[in-house]
Amino acid sequence: MITLSKNPGERGGGCRRCKIIRLFIIAALSIVILGLVGGESLRFLSFLTAEGVAAAIWITGSILFVIKFLLWFAEKYRNKSIDHEQV
Repeated sequence: MITLSKNPGERGGGCRRCKIIRLFIIAALSIVILGLVGGESLRFLSFLTAEGVAAAIWITGSILFVIKFLLWFAEKYRNKSIDHEQV
């Protein structure tokens, strides 16, 4: 395993970025193989378009961002109120 780190790599490990890249490559290859093997029997997937998938990713990401922001704001407010009680 070639790394810039002086620490020995863990067996089966890897950084988070590497795991995400591996999952993306596996998913892409799976889609290609499914398309080649499935052929004409995958007509029911024709409603999936690049624009639809992109819109779904944007909508999901926006919803998750809003939820994460609200949780962060609530925790910040909770910590602020605890600090004022201690003073």
